[in-house]
Amino acid sequence: MEKEKIEAIKEKKAELGITFIKLGSNKHRLKIWNKGLATARNVRVMFPEDNQIVSSSELSDKFPMESLERHQAVELIALVHMQTKRKHAVKLIWDDDAKVHNEKLCYATL
Repeated sequence: MEKEKIEAIKEKKAELGITFIKLGSNKHRLKIWNKGLATARNVRVMFPEDNQIVSSSELSDKFPMESLERHQAVELIALVHMQTKRKHAVKLIWDDDAKVHNEKLCYATL
């Protein structure tokens, strides 16, 4: 009975994550994905420290994102140069069927 309850809750949860991907020699993207079983709604992205990696226009064009379906991802153009920090803190905030206002602090590395 307890196992069924846990499975029912898991089916209502979205699970977001981030990573940097490299395209070619000098192009990078910050990829945000949902590997959970449920749709993430009202997805927001914040940079708790400082944001020197994604342009503010790129963020405002795509976020807040109305929904991020299961196995769906969104990519943001990353502005990478020689002085760019190698580790970036990113806070993901979203709603799903299990809970309103989920938060996850992630660290993406180049």
